Amino acid sequence: MPGHQHKTTKMGASATTILAEVDEITPLLPGNAAEDQTFRNGYRDPESPEIEACSTNNAAQDKPVKSLMGTISVLLIGVFISQADTSLVMATYGKISSEFHELESGSWLLSSYMLAMCVSQPFFGKLSDIYGRKRCLQTAYILFGIGTAGSGLGLTMSQVIIARAIQGAGGAGMVCMVSILLTDLVPIHEVAAYRSYVNIVQTVGRSCGGAFGGLLASTIGWRWAFLIQCPPTLLSIILVEWKLKLPQKNLEETKSETNWDKLRRIDFVGAFFMSLTILAALLVLDTGGQKYAWTHPVILSSFCLTIVSGISFALIERYWAREPIFPLQLLTRYVVVTSYISLLLQNFAQSALFFVIPMYFQVTVNASPGVAGAHLVPSIAGNTVAGLLTGVWVKRTGRYKVLVVLAGISTALAYTLLLTLWWGHTTPLESFVIFPAGFGTGLVQSCVFIGLTASVADKEVAIAGSGLYLSGNIGAVAGISGASAIYQIGLKAGLETALIGREDSVRIISQAVSDINYVQNVGSSLRQTMLPAYISAFHYVFSPLSCASHY
Repeated sequence: MPGHQHKTTKMGASATTILAEVDEITPLLPGNAAEDQTFRNGYRDPESPEIEACSTNNAAQDKPVKSLMGTISVLLIGVFISQADTSLVMATYGKISSEFHELESGSWLLSSYMLAMCVSQPFFGKLSDIYGRKRCLQTAYILFGIGTAGSGLGLTMSQVIIARAIQGAGGAGMVCMVSILLTDLVPIHEVAAYRSYVNIVQTVGRSCGGAFGGLLASTIGWRWAFLIQCPPTLLSIILVEWKLKLPQKNLEETKSETNWDKLRRIDFVGAFFMSLTILAALLVLDTGGQKYAWTHPVILSSFCLTIVSGISFALIERYWAREPIFPLQLLTRYVVVTSYISLLLQNFAQSALFFVIPMYFQVTVNASPGVAGAHLVPSIAGNTVAGLLTGVWVKRTGRYKVLVVLAGISTALAYTLLLTLWWGHTTPLESFVIFPAGFGTGLVQSCVFIGLTASVADKEVAIAGSGLYLSGNIGAVAGISGASAIYQIGLKAGLETALIGREDSVRIISQAVSDINYVQNVGSSLRQTMLPAYISAFHYVFSPLSCASHY
């Protein structure tokens, strides 16, 4: 991660003075020695002239801490709901699709949400600049609420899938808008501390959703796993309207514009081609090697569509759009690009790890899905601890680069240990080696947002931030798809070698690669023959993760 840049706070500063090159060890906020010492100690005196001079958001600094925490607590309710829903559906999609007798379409309950979330993610940044943060957040809640109710009340599989897509569009804004709002509500040197709360709530939500959804599905029915989310979503809408008070500057920027003026500022053509590019690219990543072979016409046509629409989008944004939906010049800045790539690779590695770990324990020790999933707890705990430590460190020192370096070392260590220690007889102590993986990812998730907001102008924070979340989501989709493809290829090759000479090898391989329960229930002799192929397949996945984490 390169040295970052900071924003000046003088009124009327030109664009060239807003972003000034500084040394990589310069604190995130400018100022004199007295100011720097104040930030290092994490102390903020509301009457201090030094603080007032160097703050990027005086309104936020004057806001009482208790009132600010109350506002942020309201925002975190939506974050928790959206994250819990993600893992909730992972635990229930099999039961939902089975009830409609469409098990082969079950994965679309996950894919439709993820695709819609990624497609809509970049829009929230630009639209929040035009229509305001609060209105966009409320829109996200409403979309999520409609999609949630539709998922619970859907009468056919197609209706539920469409409702999940609407839900995903809302879920995209429920998380990224909160992070953007934090940059409006608190000074930059405290964003890391408050972002750590967001990361913790996200982690807790993802951890609770699966267990809670599975319990509801097995007791009162899967529909209530969705419908029970509607009251807290409605509560969030009411509380945000009541409690969220934004700095006055955010309310006055577009006050003089009519609705027609605001509508004309939206780059509809660029938005269309950006959505088409993202959708086509994600279809390749999400379905390639899983739902369709890589040479299938659907994959090849989606890939070609990605290239054509991507080029069209770039040309439109560069030569035609007056207010681009996503300014391409952001991608010419080293800090922005490395922030996006860092989060993409870390989320790629983590999602792949979360895909593989439960299967590893189901295969090697015949663990139940619940017990196998519990082995992810050390990584989740690492995420949480890293988020807290990042907040404290950045608030006291104003620096983040050392944490990004530490993140790379931590995740590389974890994946190296996985390759070294996990050979089928993993002890409880050895299962904790994934803690550094979660720890490293947690550091990156907190730090890159701080570095990004410190390196762009105020008017670019929302757009750059939504792009950051998009890169993370693309990394997550690519991680699951990539891990699945590598695992399937490695397993098939390993089984073909292990079963040479058996007349029923084709049947065994076909069942083994399509159903993990097969290896759990076969005879002990055949199981021992097959296990080395499974372990090698897992190691094929761990190897690229180790490489990705070195970035």
